Amino acid sequence: MITVHAKFHSHFKELASADEDSFLIEIPTVSEFAKCICDKYGARMRAMLIDPKTDELNERGTMFVNEKGMRVSAEDILEDGETITFLVGIAGG
Repeated sequence: MITVHAKFHSHFKELASADEDSFLIEIPTVSEFAKCICDKYGARMRAMLIDPKTDELNERGTMFVNEKGMRVSAEDILEDGETITFLVGIAGG
């Protein structure tokens, strides 16, 4: 198991009612991390994180970035202690 940290901004922060949180995950992938977040924060968080058509991370209007500012995708492997930031994209990027 590894610990992965989440930093929430904008709508994610509102849904979580927190700036950040930490999760213990067994499978060190972004998709497993997203599942843990959805399990904790419920259907409204899932609607923000997961595209209902593909069951993958929602990339329409949202961004998930690692500590280096690089976008992450569902299959990316996470490191113990890593922080992923959840943002709502801004037009014009």
